[in-house]
Amino acid sequence: MSMYNYAETSKFADTIRKMHGAEVNGSNLYFVLIALAKEKGLDDLVDAMLKNACEDAIHGGTYGIMLGKGHENDADFWRQVVKLYKLETSATETLSGMVAEMREAGEPKLADFVESTIEEENNHAKRLQAVFEAHGIDYTN
Repeated sequence: MSMYNYAETSKFADTIRKMHGAEVNGSNLYFVLIALAKEKGLDDLVDAMLKNACEDAIHGGTYGIMLGKGHENDADFWRQVVKLYKLETSATETLSGMVAEMREAGEPKLADFVESTIEEENNHAKRLQAVFEAHGIDYTN
């Protein structure tokens, strides 16, 4: 049984909305703290918080499903994933422009970091592309 939009008809809809926000915000805070822990060389803390952050993000996603976020219909679901893929494929162009603006504005540290994420963003697209090809999903339109 799918949980899609299940909470919207429940007397606990407001509770699920609060839990969704708490999990999404909590996972975001974990990721902020992970970045700081990396800077401090606290690798064991990074590992522990990364697992927590991912689990909280999944909890938030599940509460989102219960609130009707995303698409349950297969065609609409894949269309949404393809849209996300297209955002990932635009990373080089989009972020390179931002990097250039940052450098021109005298912000080389910001530019260096944003530039360092471009390869990972491109890898996100490659991972999704491999899944599309494995499932016969047209991602070119």
